[in-house]
Amino acid sequence: MKDYRYRALNQSGEVVTGIHRASAVKELADDLSAQDLILIGSRQTLGSFGHHFSLYGRVDRRELRDFTLHMATCLSAGIPVMAALIDFELDSARGAFKNIAGDIRRDISSGAQVDEALAKYPEVFSETYIALIAAGQSCGDLGQAFSSLVEHLEWLQDLRGTAKQALVYPALMVAGITGLFMLMLFYVLPRFMEIFKYQESELPPVTLLVMNAFDWLMIWWPLLAGAAVAGAAGIFLLRRSREGRYLTDLFLLRLPVAGGFIHKLSLSRFSRYFSLLFRSGTSLLQVLELLEKVLGNSVLERELRVIRDRVTTGETLAASFAHSAYFPPLIQRLIGVGETTGQLDRALSKAADYLDKEIPRALQQAFTVLNVFIIALLGGLIAVAALSILLPIMQMGSML
Repeated sequence: MKDYRYRALNQSGEVVTGIHRASAVKELADDLSAQDLILIGSRQTLGSFGHHFSLYGRVDRRELRDFTLHMATCLSAGIPVMAALIDFELDSARGAFKNIAGDIRRDISSGAQVDEALAKYPEVFSETYIALIAAGQSCGDLGQAFSSLVEHLEWLQDLRGTAKQALVYPALMVAGITGLFMLMLFYVLPRFMEIFKYQESELPPVTLLVMNAFDWLMIWWPLLAGAAVAGAAGIFLLRRSREGRYLTDLFLLRLPVAGGFIHKLSLSRFSRYFSLLFRSGTSLLQVLELLEKVLGNSVLERELRVIRDRVTTGETLAASFAHSAYFPPLIQRLIGVGETTGQLDRALSKAADYLDKEIPRALQQAFTVLNVFIIALLGGLIAVAALSILLPIMQMGSML
């Protein structure tokens, strides 16, 4: 399947644009014809990279939340899906999401299911989002599905807000110290080094070390910059492969302090997504299969794959999780209790609530340790640079 940016005429003779996924241009024309649109031009986008520049790649998270809240309110009040979509398209939708709402409405009016219409825009609606809609659709309660998604999106927003708030102070501190170090390195040091080169007495070892390091840096900085870019590109390419992503995620989990935060974040996602999906009526095996794609950590995803295989062979869910070292005893006990009482969704919702309280503390601890490490490193470099200037000046003063 490919993504095509198209231009088409509607029944009113107006030109509409958008992006549609199809295997070929002929299929694109047929799909648009089913929506009473006449294709007049199309071109293939840049693939997954092109979504960053496409119409649908620029959808704001608030627009997605507003759309979900609108649908939840309307459907819970008994308003039909088509009427709710028309109201949102006419009154609330703006920019890119207005085109998306129109495309979804046309797809549904042509006979597509709600989850099928949403699935055409994976850059906007995640697999979890679509799975919850599909589950709500199958049990005849789309309003509850959209209401659960509102809670889910608000949880994601709160999590991002907590991360940004914890990042502000360390970022400002690091930026200030880095700016001071760069000022000394590229403005203050070169002026003093020119003076020290003509000094007759032997310079202190620290000054000689800094002078040699500065000269080396001025010559080889393009190579260092290229090595940094190559290293970043290598990590990016490594993350593109399944085994490379697993190894990098395993390395991150084993980091001191930061690894604990990443682990808790993945467990919170697992508990929250499991509770939402299971509550919506999704089967247990399908829940485990979907969780493998949305946790954001390939180590836990591989563990879930093994657990799903054990459940498929007839093993209980609690016994399957008991073999995993990446799911702590608290999660295992809650799964066991939930499986015994038939309230898995409530048990894991409690686990998610507990982990959500732990995440801000773990995040603050991780940023505090990172902040101390960077300040110590840059402070040490600034101290060495300052000594390389002050020691020769003191030496010259004693000679005078």
